[in-house]
Amino acid sequence: MLIKKPTLIVLGLALVLGVAVYYFDWKRGNETKTEPAKRAYSVQASDVVSFTLSHPARPSDPPIHFAKHDGIWQVVSPVETGADQSVVDGIVDQVAGAEVSQTEPGAPDRLKAYGLDPPQASLELQLANGSKHTLLVGNKTFAGDAIYAVVDGGKDVSLLPDLLSTSTARTLDTLRDRAVFHLDSSQVASFVVKNSSGEIAASKVSDQWKITKPLDVPASQDAVDSLLQAISNATTTSIASEKADDLGHYGLANPQVSFTATDAKGGQYALLVGKKDGDVYFARDVSRPMIFRVDDALYKKLTQKFADLRDKRVIHADAADIQQIQISNASGSIVLSRKKDSPEDWVFDAPAEQKGKAASGWKLLDPLGGLTAEEVIDHPAENLLAEAAKPVVTAVLTDKAGKALTVRISKASGDFVYAQASDGAALYKLKKDALDNLDLKVADLAP
Repeated sequence: MLIKKPTLIVLGLALVLGVAVYYFDWKRGNETKTEPAKRAYSVQASDVVSFTLSHPARPSDPPIHFAKHDGIWQVVSPVETGADQSVVDGIVDQVAGAEVSQTEPGAPDRLKAYGLDPPQASLELQLANGSKHTLLVGNKTFAGDAIYAVVDGGKDVSLLPDLLSTSTARTLDTLRDRAVFHLDSSQVASFVVKNSSGEIAASKVSDQWKITKPLDVPASQDAVDSLLQAISNATTTSIASEKADDLGHYGLANPQVSFTATDAKGGQYALLVGKKDGDVYFARDVSRPMIFRVDDALYKKLTQKFADLRDKRVIHADAADIQQIQISNASGSIVLSRKKDSPEDWVFDAPAEQKGKAASGWKLLDPLGGLTAEEVIDHPAENLLAEAAKPVVTAVLTDKAGKALTVRISKASGDFVYAQASDGAALYKLKKDALDNLDLKVADLAP
């Protein structure tokens, strides 16, 4: 039986391909040891008490030595400072948990190709029992999902997780503690901010913030919380100097801004902000020696004015404590009271024809409680007081103790109206839509 020439060609090509596949598989099997994934080190991250990270491929970078004291990582050299706990813990966890997915021959001529001559990073770890381990980190593989590495001076090159390439490439600036303060915002009991607008002092009383200087007034809880959280979460952008020398050069001898705080345990904190340096500012935590830079976002928080931090609400009362509401407007006078046997429910007390009928107290409480000023005028001019003395809306809120709070709102003057509460002399400048929200009739207050 004769085989056609095209068929012979196809068979020949198949034979060549089969031989080639066999050869490359045989060659790979002799050069690469593929094994089930196994741990590179038989250690736990908690066993590591110190380590040194160096970058032989970047000889100008000094080695960075870390040591753990009382469970906290510290940078010991080239400077003595705190370490970024989460980042340093991450490096140790990655090394301790690293699995070898494959090994390659570590012939000298291949080490350079693998990025191991010189290595991109070198780690020397010491355990609590005194034993030591080393790791040399090379380039990523062509696929990018692993790195070439030498474990404990082995002859073979191991393929380890590629995350090690990123974490061991870090510099001192990204491994040191970059927190501006170690301040828990929830534990702050009082603080003082001094900036170009003056001095603002505040303290916490029964979990509520109160401004004590320049005036004794309630503080905006949200504004104060936002300020303290911004400071607690702030990080340095870079280090200007490891020592607090020549403070005048950085504008820190007479700082533009100072923030001092006391926590619930009596701990003291102080942050000084000096000259602007490009888009950032020189700053210093007085409990530490270095001078660092902070960003413009933190600077803006620290340069807020008294008006930014004070409470601008017209009514300072607990809505749950209000038992009766009377409102008088262009439509007449309406009085609502809570039902004694069902405090969540309200009824009409007036007008007479509605007395005893169900009402929705929240339709009054919500707009009244939401009255928030654009500006609080502590020393109003006579003409503004005259406006408030002729209200177009008057609301009287009576609490459980029988104490009444009266709020009067003037007619619109341009885009604004003025309100005054009976518990203080200040005037509240409101947008005129406050009147619209309180132009309520009996039908509007039906449940």
